[in-house]
Amino acid sequence: GGGSEYAIQLLADFASLAMVDVGLIVYLTAWYLGNYYYNIFNKTAAKAGGGSEYAMIMAWIQMAVGAVYALALWILPEARKAPAITFTQVMKLAPVGFFTAAAHAGAVFSLSAGAVSFAQVIKAAEPAFAAAIGYAVYGSSVSRAKLLMLVPVIGGICIASASELDFTWACLAAAGGANVAAAFRGQENKKAMAGDMKAAIGGGANAYAIGTLWSTLLLIPTVFITGEWQKMDAFLKVWEDDGLPGHTGFRFNLIMSGLTFYLYNEVSTLALGKISGVTHSVANTAKRAIIIVGCAIAFGESMSPSKMAGCSIAIGGTFLYAVADDILPQKKKSA
Repeated sequence: GGGSEYAIQLLADFASLAMVDVGLIVYLTAWYLGNYYYNIFNKTAAKAGGGSEYAMIMAWIQMAVGAVYALALWILPEARKAPAITFTQVMKLAPVGFFTAAAHAGAVFSLSAGAVSFAQVIKAAEPAFAAAIGYAVYGSSVSRAKLLMLVPVIGGICIASASELDFTWACLAAAGGANVAAAFRGQENKKAMAGDMKAAIGGGANAYAIGTLWSTLLLIPTVFITGEWQKMDAFLKVWEDDGLPGHTGFRFNLIMSGLTFYLYNEVSTLALGKISGVTHSVANTAKRAIIIVGCAIAFGESMSPSKMAGCSIAIGGTFLYAVADDILPQKKKSA
């Protein structure tokens, strides 16, 4: 049945790993470490720079660091072939950039407004949001098995939220908003990469780079919309002093958060090319668990039994959601 086929697929993936695909092991390690350190750098910078007070300026600087890195790779000889795309094709990628910017702004705000571990529990439900938006907006079909798995995902988040000491509605709303934007980004990316676009761009790394450049441009208005530009003098003082009084390392942590953010996302794209979508989901789910626990330890955040239980239920549900159709294949409709 489907369960055994799925087990065979996973075993095959792990068997091929056992034959040591060094590239993949390097990708996964870099992806996990990059994502973990991004969260550490980002939160440390936020703490040194006044929490979510300058969230949009920080989000913009992080994107800009990635944009500079991407451009440098295109400009440097022998580094990476720049995409050969027309202006029209660049414009087609604007929606991807817009949702990349929105997802990043929401994530940075939620990570600086509340506990990192709590924001990550909500972020772990991203596939659930992707399913809902794919179904509601893009007409994708979602199997009943997958829909059932959304119950533990949402239930787990509720349990974790109820026991979160640092619970803020702003954190919940921003992380949820980031999930919505990420779901739209995924769908728009699929749409944009159809046809001759893929060949013109030349691979996932370039597509991610163009998305980052767009996102850097599109994050600029958020600094004005949120009114953070009025605090620009105060921000520049924090930048100059390398943090608020009693804090240091603001600049280093902010720049490193931008670099690690870009790199772990790029590596995640490269990893996807080497493993099946199912294994990628498993890897992503495991990564969330590691980051939630790792950040809670690093920042001394609350790890009450009920928060851990809610977190485990949500992550377990996300994993089952990712593999539901492989374990329980849909019955073919007889003609």
